[in-house]
Amino acid sequence: MSFTSCSGCDGWPGNLAIVQTARLYPSSQCAARVALCKHMARNSPQTERIVMLTELLADEPETPRSLADIARHLGVAKATCYPMVVALTEAGWLIRHPSRKTYRLGPALIPVGRAAETATDVVDLARSVMHELADASDMASIAFVQSGSDVVVAEVVQPVGGRRGTLGLRLGDKVLLAPPIGSGIAAWYPPERREEWYALGGQNLGVDVDVLRATYEPALALVRERGYAMECMEQQQHSLADAVSELRGRGVGGHRSTVALREARKLLSADAVVGDIDPEGSYQPLSINAAAFNRDSEPAVVLCVADASRPMSGVRTAEIGEMVRDAAARVTAAMHGRHP
Repeated sequence: MSFTSCSGCDGWPGNLAIVQTARLYPSSQCAARVALCKHMARNSPQTERIVMLTELLADEPETPRSLADIARHLGVAKATCYPMVVALTEAGWLIRHPSRKTYRLGPALIPVGRAAETATDVVDLARSVMHELADASDMASIAFVQSGSDVVVAEVVQPVGGRRGTLGLRLGDKVLLAPPIGSGIAAWYPPERREEWYALGGQNLGVDVDVLRATYEPALALVRERGYAMECMEQQQHSLADAVSELRGRGVGGHRSTVALREARKLLSADAVVGDIDPEGSYQPLSINAAAFNRDSEPAVVLCVADASRPMSGVRTAEIGEMVRDAAARVTAAMHGRHP
């Protein structure tokens, strides 16, 4: 091995690159040959400018920016950023208004964004938050994602203190999204979608839709106000988890688990959703849940803690509700989503 000055790295004299002998690298022109130049770990100013420009235009997509605006934001002269802007425009990443000479994000970024959205699993973003939530609440934390008229169990995380109940739910289980299940999502539905939710609930509970609407509208308004939903049930001879386990039987099967869950939900009454929480009261929640939102302000994943093993005070119940709400907000931020 011999040492030679780096001669081809943007005029940074005095940097030494370890270059193999001429027998292996006859032209030994630059440290790029062996990727050992000291300053190669430095940030690339040009790359940083591209990132800053993209973020600037994405933050206010309806506001076109002039070259002077862009240069001012990047802290460089117009002559410095002009070649970059031209190259991005030619690539379709930017579009330039022909008369105003302003720039906005271009159509070539649309498939890039779609690919990134597909590649980024929201559950991966939520997993570390779920671990913290499970440990803080000492309850199992479950993530649900919507699939048609169902929600699907996408992840289950247990607290560090040991295994806790999950309402008999397993990864991949589907639960029909209809009253009294799903108030944490339905609270954010547009009116027409919420009517579909009520209609499904009426069919499954045997309750008039008008009665459901009158019961749930105040509760859903409260969910929007405080940021989380809670469902409870009167303690019966069999818990919901026991019912699911008995109906499911041994083994795991998609159809069998779906049937079991749809039958077990019949144990729930229309008033399972809890409205105001009385600090002096006692609650044993089936679920305390909150939605995390995507860029379109739509529920992307629902985080919940489930199957409380014993009653808890109203104060503690509200504390856990706030934990769930804050956890969902962190996931929303991680996916660059927007709360409605």
